[in-house]
Amino acid sequence: MPEGNICVVLPSPVAYTETFLRTHVERLPAAVAYLQTFPIEIADVFPAQTNGLKADALKRRLRISWHRGLANPLKEISLRRFFKAHRTRVVLAEYGLTGTGTLKLCEQLKIPLVVHFHGYDAYSNEVLSVYGDRYRRMFRYAAAVIGVSRHMVGQLLSLGAPRDKLFYNPYGVDVAKFKQAALDDAPPQVIAVGRFVEKKAPYLTILAFKKVLKRIPEARLVMVGTGALQDVCRQMIKALHIEHAVDLRGVADHDRVAALMQHSRVFVQHSLVPGSADAEGVPNTILEAGASGLPVVSTRHGGIVDVVVHGKTGFLVEEGDIDGMADYMHKLLIDPNLAAEMGNRARRYIAQHYNVDASIRNLKLILEASSRS
Repeated sequence: MPEGNICVVLPSPVAYTETFLRTHVERLPAAVAYLQTFPIEIADVFPAQTNGLKADALKRRLRISWHRGLANPLKEISLRRFFKAHRTRVVLAEYGLTGTGTLKLCEQLKIPLVVHFHGYDAYSNEVLSVYGDRYRRMFRYAAAVIGVSRHMVGQLLSLGAPRDKLFYNPYGVDVAKFKQAALDDAPPQVIAVGRFVEKKAPYLTILAFKKVLKRIPEARLVMVGTGALQDVCRQMIKALHIEHAVDLRGVADHDRVAALMQHSRVFVQHSLVPGSADAEGVPNTILEAGASGLPVVSTRHGGIVDVVVHGKTGFLVEEGDIDGMADYMHKLLIDPNLAAEMGNRARRYIAQHYNVDASIRNLKLILEASSRS
């Protein structure tokens, strides 16, 4: 497909955690548009119910007037010009919500639409309650719908995506960019990398590590990332009197994260489904940990079960099982030979099944086939 005929539409500039989006932008021959606060479906976002309050009713009318009369038309004009300037033959909408924002224009211009789901957009109760009907309309028009895990593909099917339009295409990593960790010599250090948000449950990782620390006083936990739960976790660490053993690093670039993995023996992540029903797709950090030759201790959640082979490349526990997580961390920390054996298998498994070249090649094939539909 000629340069510029693919248009990747993103909801905003790529965040530091969204390495999968950066890979798409860098490796696809594509023009890129940022669709921040994309065109809004008025009826979905501003329901008629206002609890009978005149102030709420007035606020609703003003917001509808703003979006319907000015904001949405300006966004659509800008996007229309972008598509035409780049002779767009197919649109790749990153995230389901972005797909709904481009739907109307793609229909008008008869441009095939490929929608790539990543996580919360397929699971969150709040998102689905607002966009469920729009998703179904989008699915009818879309040329292809992509999920990054087998669990997500099943979820999209349940939301109304036609089976013949659904594609499973997980993320990939460039294993060659990750140095094999020397686990035989690594200290008894556990590393966790990810946002401090509810579905990653960093507080449960801390509680599990507290149990490990009782058995291995010299163990250390390094946590990289930031988010709404960071201060809560900091206070928990203080209340548990384990400040000496837990290091909250905040945000770190990929080179720094890779270096920290080289000096760790285990990667841990306690993902779960919170009350919002949000869920993981395939955590890129778990792929990178495996590429670094680290065994992973995680939960049977979302796409994690696709990536971690229990008993071979790591260990999986049920969501909320901090005792089981602690036992597996302990098992790997006291046995560096076992950790190295599992880490070596993890690296080979990621190279074979989650190779970035294969992932991008499959994505290109989906886009090329969609452009001809």
